[in-house]
Amino acid sequence: MNIKKIIKGAIKKLSADAKIAKQFRDIFELGGVPAFNQFYYFGIFIWKSIYRGFYNEWHLVPIRSIEPPRTSDGKPMTTRQMFRTNIAKAACTELAGLVWAEKCKINVTAKNGDSNKFQQFIDYVLADNSFIEKMQSAIEQAFALGGEALKVWYDERRDDSGNIISGSGRIKIGYCMADQFVPTAWDNKKITEGVFISRIAQNGYYYTRLEWHKWNGETYVVSNELFKSEIEKSNENQDILGYSYPLNAVYPFLNERTEFKNLETSLFSYFRTPIANNIDDNSPLGISIYANALSTLQALDICFDSFIREFQLGRKRIIVPARCIKMVTDPATGQLKRYFDATDETYQALSTDDVDNLKIIDNTVELRVEEHVSALNTLLSQLCLTLGFSPSTFTFDSTGGMKTATQVVSENSKTYKTVKNCQTMIEPAIIELVHNIFAMAILYDVEFGGEKVASWFKDKKISDVYECNIYWDDAIIQDRQTNIQEGVMLTANGLMSKQRFMVDILGLTSQEAEAELKTIAAEGKINTNAVDLFASYTE
Repeated sequence: MNIKKIIKGAIKKLSADAKIAKQFRDIFELGGVPAFNQFYYFGIFIWKSIYRGFYNEWHLVPIRSIEPPRTSDGKPMTTRQMFRTNIAKAACTELAGLVWAEKCKINVTAKNGDSNKFQQFIDYVLADNSFIEKMQSAIEQAFALGGEALKVWYDERRDDSGNIISGSGRIKIGYCMADQFVPTAWDNKKITEGVFISRIAQNGYYYTRLEWHKWNGETYVVSNELFKSEIEKSNENQDILGYSYPLNAVYPFLNERTEFKNLETSLFSYFRTPIANNIDDNSPLGISIYANALSTLQALDICFDSFIREFQLGRKRIIVPARCIKMVTDPATGQLKRYFDATDETYQALSTDDVDNLKIIDNTVELRVEEHVSALNTLLSQLCLTLGFSPSTFTFDSTGGMKTATQVVSENSKTYKTVKNCQTMIEPAIIELVHNIFAMAILYDVEFGGEKVASWFKDKKISDVYECNIYWDDAIIQDRQTNIQEGVMLTANGLMSKQRFMVDILGLTSQEAEAELKTIAAEGKINTNAVDLFASYTE
């Protein structure tokens, strides 16, 4: 190792441990990072808290009582947590389930149509990373925070001595939430550069690693740097980086800088929600699907909290005569306290003959159940409108609680249009992910099926060798049989080609559709020859 590098790392470590180096409050204080701190602090971090189900500014309310409840250590409680619907999480989960399903298929074929090894290789990498299962969670998080980044890298396992285990190399896919990624360069088409944020806790400290992805001319550079901060001074939003720290102190096998040549695109892809960013016009990032529905979400939680407390505060109440109240001494404080023993079934002698003085009066208030249910449904209808769902997608009743509509969605519905818009935004990111998988296989000379993946491309551009198509399983939101019958009718009447039907309705690539049509034509010739042969024997 370079002696200058060793000395520099030692000085950096000593300065951080002694707290005499500069402390960075957040990533936006670093050079080369756009000033998006307001968008993150007053947008993404708030959306994440709401997605998790607890936002301190909304859900922590003061307790106003002469005798407030006490904590386990006997201290009086000054605040309480509201009862919450967590409808923001439910809405993201519902929309993600409609957009992505386990039957979604990524079709990859060679443009010369000579082999299905491209499809087999991509299927292998995606299955090794549980892509189909994890992608729905990634999409749900993207709907909550506005976007998601998909990163590709090559990983090799090491033994206890730090030596690379032969044959252990794998192409890995990372799913990065919006608060773990900051774009640093972009154009009208996509984000081209960015920094990924990851954090680990170790020995009472947080270690935050920044992974920079930059272009230096035609060279793609991935660099890493590390920051250290005390746990008690940090928070969940990663807003305090701390002091710069030697990378090899925590990641001994990670390179500080790696350069890649001959790449066509960045080694990550980003997708966002199909909603215009009306919070920061200069940001390429997306916004949460509920970014413009915060007041409705807050009103829903207030109404739901009132609904639950209606049962707590509306419990049966009775007015009893003062003569029926007993006095006991509190053993903890020694003070006299009054109480009415509702379980005492014995006869009591009271110093009065007036019957009116012995009456127990029921003072229970009537519960406002229907009023609360009506208010909740009104707010849910407003939420559906703002989030892009059809009316009555979310409803509430007093017996079943929060409900979600599960009926088949028509093509003219608001939900269907929202789903298709989301799929339109996600598809390019998946296609670019496939491209990056091939690029990573070429960079690290990966073998598959007994041959090197690089040999499939023969010095050609990656995108010129294969074709990728995403088949979205819309059977969940549409009647698939209706779509197929409509397609059959159009092809039968000459209004749609069979190849277009197979690509648009059945989800095949153009190469797969062409091969399927040739197979059908060949089968037709076989059947015709068989009929002619049978006719010759019967004459």
